[in-house]
Amino acid sequence: MSLKRVFIMTAVLILCISGVRTQAAETKASAQASQVGTTVQKPQTEAAAQVSATGTKKTVKTNKGTYTSQELCCMAKYYYKKTSKDGYYPPIAECTEEADGTYTIGLRERVDDGNGDYHFATYTWYNVNADGKGQDTMTGSSVDFTRYCKVYTPEELCKLAQDYYYRMYDFYPPDASYTSNTDGTYTICLFEIVKEDGNIEHSATCGWYTVDVCGMGQDDIMAQTVDINP
Repeated sequence: MSLKRVFIMTAVLILCISGVRTQAAETKASAQASQVGTTVQKPQTEAAAQVSATGTKKTVKTNKGTYTSQELCCMAKYYYKKTSKDGYYPPIAECTEEADGTYTIGLRERVDDGNGDYHFATYTWYNVNADGKGQDTMTGSSVDFTRYCKVYTPEELCKLAQDYYYRMYDFYPPDASYTSNTDGTYTICLFEIVKEDGNIEHSATCGWYTVDVCGMGQDDIMAQTVDINP
């Protein structure tokens, strides 16, 4: 075998080994990147959860570009609560989609007249875009629903409920579950698993809340209005 041929074969072998190493490195880097992108956070320990509950670290935040008509209705009621002089929360919000793509939302309340009849008292009318920004058509002032309220996922509402319970009763319920209701609200159950004699486990309920996507609703045990926002 000539010296020239030996030199060529050696060069080819070096190139092949280099290519294999490069491909292996790229494969490892790709796998690591994929692993980072699919990492699922482990549930908080009770101690870590209590740190979050005290306000040292708040991670509950949902940002959206556009909202559904049902979400806008919830946001409108909460916006009125935060901006009205008396802090009232209108119980009824009716939404109409206009031809130009905006939404007209009326905030009302049913008032019994005392003789078996009733009428509706209107508090205000909003005309907003799908981003929650627009105008109060009764006062002519601009409105931005996102300034005072957020739209939360049910998992975030569970976390808010746990934080709220901690603020109220100085105990952080370690477990929370939710049920989706047909009216768009969520019923959240706060509980803990306790052991009795013989290590028999059972769940002890701490609280029940039925809230809308903005965190406003009712304490089902105390039968009173509740706002679980931070």
